[in-house]
Order: sequence, then structure tokens, then C-alpha cells
Amino acid sequence: MPELPEVETIVQDLNKKLKGEIIKELTVLDTKALNFSAAKFRKLVVGQVIKSVKRRAKMIIIELRNNFLFIHLKMTGQLVFKSGAKLIAGGHPITGVGKDLPNKFTRVSLKFNDNSKLFFNDVRRFGWIKLVSNDELTKIVSDLGVEPLSKEFTLEKFRKILAGKQNTTIKQAITDQKFLAGLGNIYSDESLFSAGIKPMRKAKTLSENEIKKLWQAVPKILKYAIKYRGTSFNDYVDIRGEAGNFIKYLKVYGRAGERCRKCGSIIKKVKLAGRGTHWCDGCQR
Repeated sequence: MPELPEVETIVQDLNKKLKGEIIKELTVLDTKALNFSAAKFRKLVVGQVIKSVKRRAKMIIIELRNNFLFIHLKMTGQLVFKSGAKLIAGGHPITGVGKDLPNKFTRVSLKFNDNSKLFFNDVRRFGWIKLVSNDELTKIVSDLGVEPLSKEFTLEKFRKILAGKQNTTIKQAITDQKFLAGLGNIYSDESLFSAGIKPMRKAKTLSENEIKKLWQAVPKILKYAIKYRGTSFNDYVDIRGEAGNFIKYLKVYGRAGERCRKCGSIIKKVKLAGRGTHWCDGCQR
């Protein structure tokens, strides 16, 4: 699943491409992806101007004149922007995405006034596009936790988050979207490595110094990943058609059985609450 850095990268690039565009056509190939009927969705969306493209947690918000398109890519969702012969994608990797658009995975597509198109593809059909009002959007996002790159993510706020998750493993605590929004499997492992904390430790075992180190590590790792346009696996590319380069800088995630680049110990991996979890015994306590 694309995490905060990958979604932030998609959002920044889509904002440049789509801001000011008018939605000319809406094609629905799978109504399951929408929260209204295709006819109602089309009536409410076609003709609207895109004011901006933003992010909340791992979700994409396309601001229209009267309402919002709220998109969650979930496990296998992907956005593909096509302008003329140029075809670029962001999200989950789908092999051969450049062939025959719309393809068998396309659920919804938008056509704009300059004839460019945005395709929403989803292999397993877990993702969705919702059309919501400002009040509805406010209610949805209010149920999400603090953004780790925002000014609201203070050390005191982080202490309170962990105080409410004392008997939870620290990895589960920081990936709970109701408390901390946008942090997923990759960047939780990398943040915990940076802070020197094993992911399976209970939150209540962390010292004050460890809490502070982790609080500092989370935004540092996320900013670093955004700088390199996220982490690419397989044939993932971002909306500019570029592969994310952060994979070259991963310290533990995806490196089970390899030697730690810092201390030389073997990177280990276990399943923790259903998630593949990576750490180094030599660097993490």
C-alpha cells in the first residue's frame, strides 16, 4: 500500500497537472468504487473546476468548486495520468499499465478540458472514490490522528498517543491511523530503526529519551523519503513517470537476511499483527 511519502509525491505532482482543469467527462466501469450511482456522480462532478489536490493521511483529496473527490488507493489502487502520448502512474504497481487504457483494472476515469485523462485502477477493488461535502470531509478526517509532518505533532502530543497505547507494541501504536495518520509498514520500521527501538516492544517500556528519539525520527524519515519521491518496488513509478529512489536508503525494510549497513548484524523479520516487520538486533533495543 502506498504510504504517506508516496501519496504526498502523487498529490504534489497531480496538483501541478490538474489545478484549474475542468472535468469534461466521467466514465464509470465499476460502480462499487463510488459512493453514489454513476448517473448522480456524473451529474455532480462533470463541469466542475479542480481547485487543488491535497492529502490527508494516505488519502487523496481533489478539491472541486462545490465539493471534494476523496480517494483511497488502499492495497492495490493506482492513479494513471495520461496527456497525449505521455503516460505516467502513481500508486500500486500494475504490470503493463501503459497498455490498453482503460484496462481490466480501470474502475473510473476522468477526462479534462485539455483532453488529458486520469484513470483510477484497482486490482482487488478495495480502493474507492467518494464525492463528499465540506462538512462530510471534515467529519471523516476528524476521525484520523495527527499528521506527523504537521506542527500539531508535538512531543507532548506524541506522549499522549503512547500513553493511550501502553500495552500495544510500539509498531502497532505508531501505525494506528486513529492516533498517527499516514505512517505504514515501511516507514514505521525505518523510524524505529532510526530511533534504536525494537518494533515488538510494548509502548509502556519506552523511556522518555526513547520517546523523544522516536518523535524526532518519524518526521525525519518521512521528509527524507519525500525528498527521494518515495520507495519503489517492482515497476512502481510516480505521477511524473519516475521511480522513487528511497529504496536505496532503506536500512531494514525489505532487507531480511542481509547485513545491517550500520553494525553488520543480520536483519531479522517476523509477522507482527499480520505485518512483515524488520529490525536489527545490533542497533535496536
